[in-house]
Amino acid sequence: MTEKQIEKSSLERTLDLVVSAAELKAGMDQFLKAKAKTAKAHGFRKGHVPMAMVREMYGAQAHMDVLNSLIGKAYEAALEASKLNVCGMPNIEPKGEFKEGADLEFVATVEVFPEVEVPVLADVELKRFACEVTEAEVAKTLEIMQKQRATFEVEAEGVAAAEKRVTINFLGKLDGTPFEGGAANDFPFVLGAGQMLPEFEKAVDGMKTGEKKTFEMTFPADYVEHLAGKTVEFEVELTKVENAVLPAIDEEFAKSLGIEGVEKMREEIAANLKREVKARITQQTKDGVMNALNDVCKFDLPKALVADEQKTLADAFAQNMKARGMDVSKNPFPAEMFKDQAERRVRLGLVVNALVEKAGLAPTEAEVQAHIEDLAASYEDPAEVKSWFAQDARRMADANAYVLENKITEWALANAKTTEEVVEFDKLMGAQ
Repeated sequence: MTEKQIEKSSLERTLDLVVSAAELKAGMDQFLKAKAKTAKAHGFRKGHVPMAMVREMYGAQAHMDVLNSLIGKAYEAALEASKLNVCGMPNIEPKGEFKEGADLEFVATVEVFPEVEVPVLADVELKRFACEVTEAEVAKTLEIMQKQRATFEVEAEGVAAAEKRVTINFLGKLDGTPFEGGAANDFPFVLGAGQMLPEFEKAVDGMKTGEKKTFEMTFPADYVEHLAGKTVEFEVELTKVENAVLPAIDEEFAKSLGIEGVEKMREEIAANLKREVKARITQQTKDGVMNALNDVCKFDLPKALVADEQKTLADAFAQNMKARGMDVSKNPFPAEMFKDQAERRVRLGLVVNALVEKAGLAPTEAEVQAHIEDLAASYEDPAEVKSWFAQDARRMADANAYVLENKITEWALANAKTTEEVVEFDKLMGAQ
């Protein structure tokens, strides 16, 4: 057997494989002798079929099985000698024409992992985002909680207005014909809550109980396909208007949340808000770092890895659509539509591996445990949460990945031109 490497592209390599004709013949003879012991043919006892007939019966199978085995061994030997860090399966093809009694030559084409260096971020501008939680945010959150727990009282001769709950009957028509999903009776919604399209709410606003109204509206261009951008006519009857009655922020309100005391309730709301803000700010900062790493680190990607990632993304998307009731067998999602996303994930995965190996950013057990303890602290029984993580290898892997991403983020911020940007609370909380 001989072995030779030829670089055809930045990641593609070839290995020349040679299969000995003598080894192939010896292997076939051994295969056929084994088959002869159990071979059956008309007119002959089992195991007494002439070898010529055995060869005729099983010769093609013997040649294929033994040849594939010898090619595999030749490939493994060539790969070991080459020291290549191969990605994916090889593509093995014959080299030239086979000649009777001569050794057989093949070419194995493989992809190798790229050499990824620790990125230099000295000229890269990154942002560390920040957001402060004050008493104003606590008060605003309490107000939202009040509205979520509001009761409603019917308003005699009511007039539809923001924050009032209205009940309507409506019928929508497209070109004079009712359309699917465009009609309902006794349909309640709170004006200004965003449950209905703004143009629809604007038409209902100001109507009086018992009033009927007909108006036209145009659906947004990104609405459901059969109505997107279409102008329709709605007939609406307002049957009831109700005023919201907000509960008082008192001991009873706190108790309904399972908390003793208003002050304790405010403290817990503040702590939860700070925890949520921290998580979102961390993610926003992390996203900026990952985007920068993806932009800075330019190297060719193994096609095999990208293809595998595309399939994974396509399969996950199909499962998600299937769970939503879509028949994905009739509307398959081509893997090509996930190419950009797959390339980004593969690139970042290779960069992360380089940072772990060459920059020493692998999380320690103590760091992972500290993260789990931080998560557990927000629950009633922290010990149970820690046990929940410890009992599942996948959960521990997720915790390890989270810590690794944070370490990479901090490393990048320390090595780049970093500025701090304050994000408004409402903007941050409305981003997801």
